[in-house]
Amino acid sequence: MSHTEVGPAAPDLPALVYDGDCAFCGRCADWIRARLTADVAVVPAERADLAALGLTAQQAAEAAWWIDVGGRRRGHRAIAAALGACEGVWARLGRVLAWPGISLLAAGVYALVARNRRRLGCRNCLKRTRRGGPALAEPRSGALAEPRSGASGLRPRRAARRPGPG
Repeated sequence: MSHTEVGPAAPDLPALVYDGDCAFCGRCADWIRARLTADVAVVPAERADLAALGLTAQQAAEAAWWIDVGGRRRGHRAIAAALGACEGVWARLGRVLAWPGISLLAAGVYALVARNRRRLGCRNCLKRTRRGGPALAEPRSGALAEPRSGASGLRPRRAARRPGPG
């Protein structure tokens, strides 16, 4: 099966629309694309006809979307639907993610990942936040930096003091 990469989704062709400016989102889309068993358009939002899909650029930057004849699904529901179109255990996982209690948990995990995708390898997400795009994770300095004081209410960890001479 071929998996369409660009262009708007036809009504009879499901589509997974993702933030193509986000490196983390792109890696996730590639991972799903490699496991799909159905003909699905895996489309970066920047190359999709968002108006034809009923989406705005802001919506597409904030979350992944699954669009098919059944309607549009956002965020964790989009991921569950995309996994449902994959093979084997991934299809079963997609169905499990749609269960009421599990769906609530999946929504929280999706929101946490979406807010922190810069920490998961999306340097463009930080740049877009500085340009006034969708609010994402607060920047850190260095890979092992402690959270800054402020909105999180956490204080940076102080360096251990070494006893001085004498």
